[in-house]
Amino acid sequence: MPTCAQARPATCPCCGAAARPLGKTLTIVGHGVVDRQLRGPLAATEGPQSIVLQLRRYRCRACKAVLVVGPRGRVRGRWYGAGAIALALEAYSRGETSAAIRRRVSPDAVVGGSARERWVTLTRWADAAGDGGLFGVAGLGELPRRKAAELVVLALAGRGGRVLGTDLAEAAFAGAAIAA
Repeated sequence: MPTCAQARPATCPCCGAAARPLGKTLTIVGHGVVDRQLRGPLAATEGPQSIVLQLRRYRCRACKAVLVVGPRGRVRGRWYGAGAIALALEAYSRGETSAAIRRRVSPDAVVGGSARERWVTLTRWADAAGDGGLFGVAGLGELPRRKAAELVVLALAGRGGRVLGTDLAEAAFAGAAIAA
């Protein structure tokens, strides 16, 4: 884990105040650590797993906002990493069943009776991605879910620097870490 000084943001994302104004005391100060779980594959070719991350917290003295700083690829408010979501959307856009996608992305071996055939989380991700609320690809709300998921995956692969002929899922995984 990086030190408090290494992970400190340069400016407050809420009010824009500088973290270390010249000749003054720190504006963004350390405020402890918090544990958060991260689920899914950590690389496009790995299997799913569940890990616990320690994230640094800071407090802005100017606007009183509390900031949480974590690694790339972590999606705020979601248990699964951005790469795992991108892999799921890529498989969904190709027509895979939600049960097969869940086995590839989720570390849970035991699921309930209704979850064996349908994974509601996948539907939520597809809707959020199509509405622009997940990776910032907007204007896809009127399209069917699978088509919107396909366009989001292509946009993520472009951000990941995909070269024609390479694996789309790996490029989308890399692009999702940038977009999150």
